[in-house]
Amino acid sequence: MSEGNGPLLGLARKLPGLSSLLDADAPGPLPIRMLNAAGHRLGNSWIGLDPDDMVARAERSTRLSDWGEDKFRDALDRLLESARSEARLNAMGRLMIRNYVGRILENRLKVERDLKAHPSILSEQIRRPVFIVGLPRTGSTLLQRLLARDPAVRSLQTWETMYPSPPPEPSTYDCDPRIPLTDKRLKMLDWLAPGFAAAHELIAGEPEECVGLLQTSLKSYCFDLFGDFASYRSWLDADDQRATYAYYRKILQLLQWGYPKDHWVLKSPFHLWGLDALLETFPDAIIVQTHREPVQVVPSLCSLLSVTHRLCSDSAQPEAMGPVWLERLAAAMETVMNARERVGEDRFVDISYRRLAANPVKVASELNDRCGFALSSTAVTAMRAWLGSNQQHKRGVHHYTLESFGLDARRVNQAFAGYRKRFADYL
Repeated sequence: MSEGNGPLLGLARKLPGLSSLLDADAPGPLPIRMLNAAGHRLGNSWIGLDPDDMVARAERSTRLSDWGEDKFRDALDRLLESARSEARLNAMGRLMIRNYVGRILENRLKVERDLKAHPSILSEQIRRPVFIVGLPRTGSTLLQRLLARDPAVRSLQTWETMYPSPPPEPSTYDCDPRIPLTDKRLKMLDWLAPGFAAAHELIAGEPEECVGLLQTSLKSYCFDLFGDFASYRSWLDADDQRATYAYYRKILQLLQWGYPKDHWVLKSPFHLWGLDALLETFPDAIIVQTHREPVQVVPSLCSLLSVTHRLCSDSAQPEAMGPVWLERLAAAMETVMNARERVGEDRFVDISYRRLAANPVKVASELNDRCGFALSSTAVTAMRAWLGSNQQHKRGVHHYTLESFGLDARRVNQAFAGYRKRFADYL
């Protein structure tokens, strides 16, 4: 135990019922273990997750009260009810979800303020956006960040997903004060969950998933990072998500209004569950689907989720996580294959993880050709330079096995039999 924790260790030994703090297998830094142990002793209800209270907090913090269309309230109520009743969050988990949702609510108020102040934002045309989708852990982050080296590409930086308002401006885009603010949040995440960066490194000034924009409607499967929100997830499964994607489009318009480029390159595996709504909202979108063997994808995702689940819940069960996500991911692939048959293959481009990892620049060049985008020599040079300074596993190797999550290769391959047959050439 580090010397800096000495006073905390002394306090832990003196407080009744906190001896479990010294358990070497307990997750998280010592102050977090102390918080969670105190929560066990006192109950966690003191960390409030009441939707009315959180709405009031956001209004006080921003001094704003115009929420636009109030359709997000049902989602907020269901999310927080799930967090309170079934996600089995510990004290740290409740604090994290409260702060996370609180920031989302503040963002929504600020977005509404900007849309009212600048009506021309909603006249922005989102032309031929590229959406990188595919199962999680299939190289989509590598592809997105590589394509973002192209000066013609409008990417979505991590700081923009966390703080989309006010609209960014070209003169301050690379030195926006939201960048260091985001960096502080990411350093806190590194401290709380040091294994997270090895699985998925977040960088304030690099492109990131656009799920942060989808969350502004409080409808997102990304909340499963905190725990098992089963009833909320089931409710979301039945939602057609058209309203969610309509609001998501407004935020893209806001971000583009002050800082436009030729076309967007966006990505998130969570688009798999909203593909129909996405295609309806963006009728000229190009969908890039990345592919990798499911026996590698499923445990990699479960390993990432287990890092945050262990931080946010003292009842995390990795062996129960595998079957749940195997079923969800396999069902998502069936949905996507059905959508492709319905809308036509000309809207889709397929990318093999193996080929991407072996020759990233060549794959990026081929993708641009397929989409009809010119790739300049400047862009190619920037891509090669970026690859040279961003080697894989620089934040550590991400270790995982199927067996750790209650699965084996036979079961995974059986669940993905249709997908593996359809995309065999890309696996």
